Amino acid sequence: MWHEAFVEHDGAKVLINELEASEPSDEFYDAKMKVLSELVRHHVKEEEKKQGNMFAQAKKAGVDTKALGLRLAEEKQRLLAEYKENGPPTPPTITYRATELE
Repeated sequence: MWHEAFVEHDGAKVLINELEASEPSDEFYDAKMKVLSELVRHHVKEEEKKQGNMFAQAKKAGVDTKALGLRLAEEKQRLLAEYKENGPPTPPTITYRATELE
């Protein structure tokens, strides 16, 4: 499950990078937008499944999801402040070995 999620995240990063570097009039723009939309819909559907999703597995393993939620909220605030100060970071694509984003 983790590996699939990492690949989906990296695929989205690559498509977003491609779209940002192109124009709506480019030949593959619409196709890339459609694939990105489908990828995100699939990813969200997987994460929102009632059984077997990452959060259900975390609860089953005894993870304190409330504490985790607080940590994630704090990290989000830290990242937003960093973004406001420095602009967007270049996201790593750890599963796409031959792809580096600009």
